[in-house]
Order: sequence, then C-alpha cells, then structure tokens
Amino acid sequence: MDLISQLTEILQGVASDPVQYLIVVFVYSIAAAVFLPFPAEAALFLSDSTPFWSIALVLSLGKTVGGLVVYSIGGRLEGPIRNSGQRWRLWAAFVNACERFVQRFGYIGFYALLSTPFMPDTVTLYLFSLFNKEGKVMERTHFLIINFLGSLTRCAIVYVAADILRPILGI
Repeated sequence: MDLISQLTEILQGVASDPVQYLIVVFVYSIAAAVFLPFPAEAALFLSDSTPFWSIALVLSLGKTVGGLVVYSIGGRLEGPIRNSGQRWRLWAAFVNACERFVQRFGYIGFYALLSTPFMPDTVTLYLFSLFNKEGKVMERTHFLIINFLGSLTRCAIVYVAADILRPILGI
C-alpha cells in the first residue's frame, strides 16, 4: 500500500470523530509542507462530521507550522547551496534562475503558487525559503502569513470548485 493510500485510510478511520480528525489533519498538513510532496486537499472532504471551515483552518495552521520548519531549514541550507554552485556551472545557473524567480515574484508569486489547488506545497515552500537571498526577499513573519492565507485561499477554491462540480457530476 502506498503512502497516500495509508494516509487516506488513517483519515477515514477517524472521520467520524471531529476532534481526532482535526488532530490527524494538523499533523498530516505539517508533514505535507515539510516532506510529503503531494497536496493535502483530499482531507477537506473525507469527514462528513467535521465542518469544512474547521478543516480548512486546521489544514492552513498545520501548513503554516510546516512552513516555519521549512523556512528554518532553507535558511540553514541557502549558503551551502550557493557555495556548491562554485564547482558546477549548471547548478550555479539553476540556483541563479531560482533566485531571480523568487526575487521577481516575491510575496505575490508565493501566494499565487500556494493558492493553486493540487500544487505540492513542499516544492513551493522550499523554493521560496532556499532562494530567499539570506532572508532579504521574504521576512519570516510575512512568509508565514502568506503561507497561511495561500492555504486558506486554496481550500476555498477547492470547496467552490467541488460545490460547482457536484451537481454536474451527480455526486
């Protein structure tokens, strides 16, 4: 059984208890932000007994906690990643391209990517934390606020899309 199936099974196992469900969603969303390279939106619809708004809020809070971890990791790895480019030109070009992307799009680009349904947060969070030019492009508090708001926006987009598609698909 793959990891996604296992996580879905765990969520479904606690779906009837809103408190347990929200605890699992919180832990799951932290993991999705830090090391699980797949989106967490499925958790929004696996519990009929837990209000959507509470799942969205807990999911966004968990992703924000995970974002804090990623921001800290990115701050520590930024220097070694930049220095490794001194040995490999192709790597240096990639690092420079990523840095230009982060500088050019900043908070708005970060928010847009985090608001995009089914886009893995892990990639976006590491991209914007690793290539943050020594914390000068994105301040930690703003990074976390944008992470939270982007996650909430994504939840709202997924909810509206599901609401529109339900009658069309006969669900």
